[in-house]
Amino acid sequence: MNRIAISGIGIVTPKAFGREAFSQVLSENRTDEPACRVPEFALDAYLKNGRSFRRVADATKFALASMTLAVADAGFSLENFGGQRTGLIVGITHGAVSYAVEFHRSLLQDGPRQASPLHFSESVPNAPAGNGAIAFQIRGPVHTLIGDEPVGAQVIDLAASLLQGGHIDRCLVAGTEEWNGVVAHAYDQRDRAARRPEASDPTPLLCDGAAALVLEPEGAVARRGVSSHAVIAGWSLGRCLGKPLAEAAAEVIQEAFREAGCHASDADHVLLPTGRHRQAAKQGVAFARGSATRAPIWLDLLPIIGNPMGASSLFQVASAALMLSAGKMNGPGLALSTGIHGTLSAVVVSRANPACVA
Repeated sequence: MNRIAISGIGIVTPKAFGREAFSQVLSENRTDEPACRVPEFALDAYLKNGRSFRRVADATKFALASMTLAVADAGFSLENFGGQRTGLIVGITHGAVSYAVEFHRSLLQDGPRQASPLHFSESVPNAPAGNGAIAFQIRGPVHTLIGDEPVGAQVIDLAASLLQGGHIDRCLVAGTEEWNGVVAHAYDQRDRAARRPEASDPTPLLCDGAAALVLEPEGAVARRGVSSHAVIAGWSLGRCLGKPLAEAAAEVIQEAFREAGCHASDADHVLLPTGRHRQAAKQGVAFARGSATRAPIWLDLLPIIGNPMGASSLFQVASAALMLSAGKMNGPGLALSTGIHGTLSAVVVSRANPACVA
C-alpha cells in the first residue's frame, strides 16, 4: 500500500514561525520555560487573502498561518492547491475559547442586543476548518476532530483513510490551540482536586500554537518531482481502560510498529508527550522495547512549545519529520501522546527511503 508522505510542514509557535525557524529552535538545547503566547502578527503577511480573515479568533489565525506555510513548503501555490480532490482536517481541544468567553460575558452583562454575532460564529469548533476551506478553496472532505493531545494522531488516521481509499489526492491536516486564562484556571483546579500520584510530573503549561502538514501518497509526491520530509509508517490509537497506563501505552506502541513493519526496539528517537502521564508513557516505551540494549534518544518538546493540546501530536510528528529530513536522526522515530483521561496515540515516522527492517 502506498505510504503516507509528509510533503509540507507549517509551524506557528511563540518562539518560531515556519519550518526552518522551528528546526533551529529544535537544534538548541533548551531547558528554559516556554513562552506561552504567540506574538501579534499580521495574517496577510503569510496568507495572500489574509485581510478577509482579519477578525477571526486566534486559534483560527494560527491555523491559517500554519496551513499557508505548509502548503508553500509542499511546493503548491494558493491557486493550485485546493479543489474537489483536496481534503482538510483540523484537530482541536478547546478552540476559540477567548471569543466564547467574550460572547458569554457580553450576553450576561450587556444583554442579547450587545452580544457580537462574530464572537459566536468564530468560536464554534469548526471555525478553523471552515475558514481554512474558504482560504484555500478546498472543496473535498472538510472535518474537525475534537479531543485531547492524541487528537493529532486521529486526524492523521482519518486523512490516511481518505488518501488510501482514493477519495482525495492530498490532505491538509492541522492542529491549533490558543491560550486562555479561564481554561488554564480550570485545569489548575482539576489538578489540585485530582491529587495526581505522578508527583514527579509537573503540570504542563498550556500554550498557543499551530502545526500543519500536507499529506500525500508517497508516489504522488515523487510524480510531482519534489521530495518528502518523511513518511508516516504506522500509527495506533488507544485508551487506558482497566490497566496501568504504562501497559496500555506499550500495547499502542507495539501496534504502531507492527503497522510500520518493524519493532519498537528499532526506534532511534522518541518524542515524549507534552501533556500529563509523561513518566508512565516513558515506562510504556521501555515495556514495548523489551530487552533492547540500544537506548533511544529522548526528545522533549515541552520546554520548546509547552502544551498546545490540540496541536501537540502534530507538533511531535512534524519535529520527527524535520529531524529525519535534516539527517539529524536515522529513524524510525516515535511520537507518543497521552491525554488527560488516558487516551493514547503512537505514530511511527520514518525516512522517505526507510531503513526500517522487520
